[in-house]
Amino acid sequence: MTTNTQTKELISGLRTLFEPESLAMIGASNNPAKWGFRILNNIVGGGFQGRIYPVNINPDSPEILGLKVYRRMADLPEVPDIAVIVVPSRAVPQVMRDCAAKGIKVAVVVTAGFSEVGGGGEKLQQEIVAIARSAGIRFVGPNSFGIINPHHSLYSQMPPLFPPPGPFSIISQSGNIIGTISRLLIERAYGCSKCVSIGNQADLCAEDYLEFFSQDTQIKVILCYIEGFKDGVRFLNLAKETSKKKPIILLKAGETAAGARAAKSHTASLAGSDAILDAMCRQAGVVRVRTLDDLVDTAIAFLRQPLPRGRRVGIVTAGGGWGVLAADACDRLGLDVVTLPPEVIDELDSFMPAWWNRGNPVDLVAGGGRDAILRAIEILMRCPVVDGVIMLGLMPALDPAQMDRAFNNQQIRRDMVREVIVEATGVLFDQLNDLSDRYHKPVIVASEPIAFGAQFARKIAHAIADRNTVCYEMPHQAAAVFAGLVQYSEYRNQEQ
Repeated sequence: MTTNTQTKELISGLRTLFEPESLAMIGASNNPAKWGFRILNNIVGGGFQGRIYPVNINPDSPEILGLKVYRRMADLPEVPDIAVIVVPSRAVPQVMRDCAAKGIKVAVVVTAGFSEVGGGGEKLQQEIVAIARSAGIRFVGPNSFGIINPHHSLYSQMPPLFPPPGPFSIISQSGNIIGTISRLLIERAYGCSKCVSIGNQADLCAEDYLEFFSQDTQIKVILCYIEGFKDGVRFLNLAKETSKKKPIILLKAGETAAGARAAKSHTASLAGSDAILDAMCRQAGVVRVRTLDDLVDTAIAFLRQPLPRGRRVGIVTAGGGWGVLAADACDRLGLDVVTLPPEVIDELDSFMPAWWNRGNPVDLVAGGGRDAILRAIEILMRCPVVDGVIMLGLMPALDPAQMDRAFNNQQIRRDMVREVIVEATGVLFDQLNDLSDRYHKPVIVASEPIAFGAQFARKIAHAIADRNTVCYEMPHQAAAVFAGLVQYSEYRNQEQ
């Protein structure tokens, strides 16, 4: 049980970790093949505005990337806020002693080769923990890919990936998973807040970062990739309180026997019971997902979608097959593809083509354009037995006047056609957001791509992201996101 004093000290240390004004890069190198160069290059190239002190006991040059190299920590002109340690594992204990002697209180140990390899690695890890604790040093790792805080222009990590500032934090037991999540967010035109590769959790652990992130107002949604908890009870208690303020989305790896074995060799984690974890997530309001795509997709939905009051979903689709797949996915996830009341069917009958299916999903079967689609969505949103809508298919819903101008005017160049489509997409999502706000129900959209080519696709993604939402690529993704919103809504309703 942590005391108020311990909590304040933890929060202060983590604030220093993510918002340093100075840092020492221990193990810095001029060799581009070495991590000591790559991480330093990311720190410099990412635009960090603080003071940077490369340290190498045997430097091959007096400067690295234009920065003076120091042979010893004792030679530094000040006590850096944090130390980033990238030296061979056998040298880490002495480096930790040097940090203690200098007065450094926060460190990131990138180096691997500790408890995850067993034997001598476990003893090395115990040694650096003992040194750190005796000196009052808190540290990330070991076996960490580093930390990121785009709001602070801090990219102290291995991969050369620079997500822009955004509302999502990441707690990950794997460094390359942070890279994957960051890339997925960038592709959807979003950015990150504070992110940490927690590694072996020899000192600071997932629960510590969760406690800090729960209080950070820049962070709107917390994404977690966890292979094993250091203190599952503490995580549960923290998650219960955090979920009252902001969503936690969890991808727990190692749920199978093969995955558990891999987790043990990766970060020395014990996977634990999957059934127990499911129960824990339900108790704590944690939204559990099964894939990285679902992790990111669900997180984005929480930025602006209202929480559904129940599990009853209406589906409006421009094509029958997608509607069937969405209905299947919803049913598997425990959602109710509700039977529409007769009066709703009658209202839809007034403008739908004679051959429509007269049910849910509402299948326009290529018989309706933008006005019919928006009208059908609004009717379902207004319906008291529908808690939210999944819309499938964007192109038929775009403004026909704008599309006619784009495709029928031969004087308009291709780049102008693209701009018209981008504009029409933004207008459509404005209309969908207005419906969502008016009826306090979510509208989740999935569609085949309407933009081909990387640059055009980015423009579409940015137009949608500017509206704080996203268009998913498959019907099952939309269903999974709706289910995540329902799960979190049920927890929040219990707490009220």
